[in-house]
Amino acid sequence: MIFLKSVICLSLIKAGLALLPFAAFRKVFHWITSTSTVKEVSQQQIELTVWAVDTAANLLPFELLCLPRALATKYLLRKAPFLTLEIGIEVNPAKHFEAHAWVENNGTVIMGKWPESVSYHRLWAWT
Repeated sequence: MIFLKSVICLSLIKAGLALLPFAAFRKVFHWITSTSTVKEVSQQQIELTVWAVDTAANLLPFELLCLPRALATKYLLRKAPFLTLEIGIEVNPAKHFEAHAWVENNGTVIMGKWPESVSYHRLWAWT
């Protein structure tokens, strides 16, 4: 079931990002992810959700980079406390500008991990 939810979520996010200005998308996304209930989510459920989002993103016939994957993970785990969507830029003057989005749970990256040789400077946290 979580895999099917991931496919639908990723498809809708991809369409929303393509069709709406980012400011409008952000407002809509904030509205649908806002919840007054918070519940503890097991590590197993987090790992299953991350697997489902990554697997669905790799199987869908369109490109889904880090932002749609992070947004889908954030949506599917929206009731989990201490979950943030982070956006940052790579700290490497020898390379062109490169942005990255990831999701953290209580300060630990759960979606969008990168090699230790890369360093990102956090610009924005979406709680």
